[in-house]
Amino acid sequence: MQKYKIGDFVLYGYSGACEIVEIGPLSFGGNNRDYYSLKPVYDERDTIYVPVDKEDDIARKVIGKKQAEEIIASIKSSKRTGNVPEKEKCEEILRSGDNLKVSNMIRQLRNLKAENRKNHKGLNIAEEKTLKYAERILFSEIATAMKITMDEASERLDKVLDA
Repeated sequence: MQKYKIGDFVLYGYSGACEIVEIGPLSFGGNNRDYYSLKPVYDERDTIYVPVDKEDDIARKVIGKKQAEEIIASIKSSKRTGNVPEKEKCEEILRSGDNLKVSNMIRQLRNLKAENRKNHKGLNIAEEKTLKYAERILFSEIATAMKITMDEASERLDKVLDA
């Protein structure tokens, strides 16, 4: 039995919030399997195919509006803790679907970026990509939950993340 249905919004990998637009058989290289067809919220031109038998790769359904408001309030009341984790830990956090851990990592990376600017440097390529993915994951989920644009979500979250 499938965990998700057409029209569900889910959190998937580095793509963030995606809508399931189709479920059905596709043939890649001769294997005929059922796939979820996902459209990322941030880029509807893209389509991601996830085998139904690998649905555990999908982190979870996107939160609701009330939960999104609670997440924003939690982010606002929390402070950045720790330093930027090692690459493997960053990947684990990005795939976890844990908004508070993702938001803390965004803060850590933004803080590192600000510190590095004092020395006329920036983030390295891996750190920059991690920041981009983390923002995409968090912002797309909040945008979807609150039914606002990615830009509106970015503006709203930037205020609390940079406070």
